[in-house]
Amino acid sequence: MKAIKIIHIILTILLSAAFVLLGVFVFRNSYLRLIETAKDFYKSVVYYGSTLFSIKTEIVPTVNGYSEVFSWQGYLPDSPDSVKEFFSTFFATFVDKENFNLWPNGIMSILGVVLEIIVFALPIVLILVILIKKAYRRYNNNYNRDTVPLKIFKFTAKISFVPVYNFIRGYMDFLRDKRWIKIIWILLWAFNLNLLSIAIGFVDYCIYCVWSFEFSSIFIQFMKLIIDLQVAVKTIPIIFWVLLGFYLWDKGRKKIADNRLRHHEAKNCGFIKELSISSISCGSMGKKKTTLITDMALSQAVMFRQEAFTRLQKADMKFPYFPWVCFEREILRCMEHGVIYNLASIKKWVKLKEERFYRHGNVNLQLYGYDIKRYGEIYNGGLKEETLFNVLETYAQLYFIYVIESSLIVSNYAIREENALISEGNFPMWNMDFFSKHKRESRRSHILDFDVLRLGRKVIQNNEKAGSFEFGVVAITEIGKERGNNLELKEIKKESKETNQKNDLFNSWLKMCRHSATVDNFPFIKVFCDEQRPESWGADARDLCDVITIVKSGEQRLALPFYTIEEMLTEWAFNKFISFYYELRFNRGDNTLLIYLLKKATAYLFKRNEIIYNRYGFSVLSIEKERGTMDGKKDKKKYYLSNYKIYSDRFSTDCFSDYFNDLAVKTKKGLRDYMAYKTSKASVKELLQQNSYFINSLYKDNDGDNSA
Repeated sequence: MKAIKIIHIILTILLSAAFVLLGVFVFRNSYLRLIETAKDFYKSVVYYGSTLFSIKTEIVPTVNGYSEVFSWQGYLPDSPDSVKEFFSTFFATFVDKENFNLWPNGIMSILGVVLEIIVFALPIVLILVILIKKAYRRYNNNYNRDTVPLKIFKFTAKISFVPVYNFIRGYMDFLRDKRWIKIIWILLWAFNLNLLSIAIGFVDYCIYCVWSFEFSSIFIQFMKLIIDLQVAVKTIPIIFWVLLGFYLWDKGRKKIADNRLRHHEAKNCGFIKELSISSISCGSMGKKKTTLITDMALSQAVMFRQEAFTRLQKADMKFPYFPWVCFEREILRCMEHGVIYNLASIKKWVKLKEERFYRHGNVNLQLYGYDIKRYGEIYNGGLKEETLFNVLETYAQLYFIYVIESSLIVSNYAIREENALISEGNFPMWNMDFFSKHKRESRRSHILDFDVLRLGRKVIQNNEKAGSFEFGVVAITEIGKERGNNLELKEIKKESKETNQKNDLFNSWLKMCRHSATVDNFPFIKVFCDEQRPESWGADARDLCDVITIVKSGEQRLALPFYTIEEMLTEWAFNKFISFYYELRFNRGDNTLLIYLLKKATAYLFKRNEIIYNRYGFSVLSIEKERGTMDGKKDKKKYYLSNYKIYSDRFSTDCFSDYFNDLAVKTKKGLRDYMAYKTSKASVKELLQQNSYFINSLYKDNDGDNSA
């Protein structure tokens, strides 16, 4: 490891020395031009200062003059009129008769060369195709055995390409850790390629124009820019400019795609805000009901923190000179030691501070040195008066909701959040952008113990968590199976000794849940449920909800613009390769060089296309929203599901599958163990093997026995 590091250091020194020597012997004029630009800059600064303070000076700005280092005459226009004349002449050639007659000759000449290449290459290609097809039609069962050409290729790559590739990757990691090296190299090449002179010249001209207002010289500055760029244009290969152009173009369109996805998220947030505190999403199987409530729960958790942050700012302004940072530090210490653990404990803690302050009057201990006599303890916003401790209580609750490093989602299935609390020891900030590329911490939703939502009887008597839930996002999938509807609960009695849906007072909690979650007149609580039919949930609770019906789940779309041609090429290459690949898999069991190379290239295209769709793909749900009483008008809405947000391991659609897995493992039986029909028509014995209520009723005798 130490030897590799020494090699990296030596290579860095050698490259740095090479860059310096190139500057001395190859890019010498760039440094002369830099000195010239620095002189122009000095004169412009003196001119600016003398004009500003009305001081006479003999120094005349030279920013409007051409460079004496780089020659410009002969190949660039010297005035705007020359440019006009050039373009007039250039476009006149398109309608010139002689020039027009030369075009067919030029085209035929190019076509002739192309045809010669095709005539020469076509037989060779056909022969290769025939030989390859003939060779690959030979059957063998050499399972996973490499052919001789593939072995030679792998061995050659192992001793040549792979070590070089690994060394370059290791060296790039070394440079990534040594940021100062990259900065020095960037500065060296900025000097060598004359880029620094361009930057100084731009600032120079801006300083000159502030007082001179001489905008007629812009043409000269544009010509000087072209002249100064000749070093970079002549030195750097054209392939670099092509790759740089594609990189910038690709980066630009990805930024457009990110903005589109964020715009969709903003629309979703607007829709979620319109919903009542509880809602139920409905639709047939496969209509993405659970996906919808998961997406809304993720957005709502972010919105709660954003709402708390916004209200914190307003509370801060009510007493702008209060040392809020000291108050926040004490809140964090109390959270760490378990003094503060929920909203109720915060009220108790602030009340205790208030009592201690008015008992002892210790401003330094309770109010962190706040000058209460100078800045006051009453805030009047025009509606009512608020004391300092009223605002402190509100601020502490909002700060607790904002800063708590825990998921705000409580659910009966697992949901993964992804966010990061960034702090330098002062006021922390959250990175909650669903489309951010920065690595963030994963947080799983809390297990929903339904007892915390029951105001009446509990499944576990004296449950220590009962009554602890105050605020957050509640997500419940298959709510109808948990709560039942009116018909299913018909035989259940409220007076029963066992806990049931009629005596647990869950519905009462649903009606009053906002009371425990309200801070600064805003309810920090939302309940999202899903079921196939809204009638599967009892009317008493359903009437409190907004019913969201998924009418249609749209096809996959792409937010990334200008990707159609790339997608077509990828699909064409994939389909061509797959048909050939599985024909080969049918005939042969070994590994060949051709398939190895084709598969490597196709796998790269496939992975790139999949990453693009996973990162920028989205679908649109067509939904209808109505009141839980289901007697009002349905509002048609659209909800956007972004792949990168909702499908990046957020939840599992088969959240109850382990129950069935446990049953299946215990049976020791599988599909192949089922009896099969012997003919095209089932016999009586085969019908009875169905254990069907209908069939059994047909063959049931008077004694209640089934006869074959």
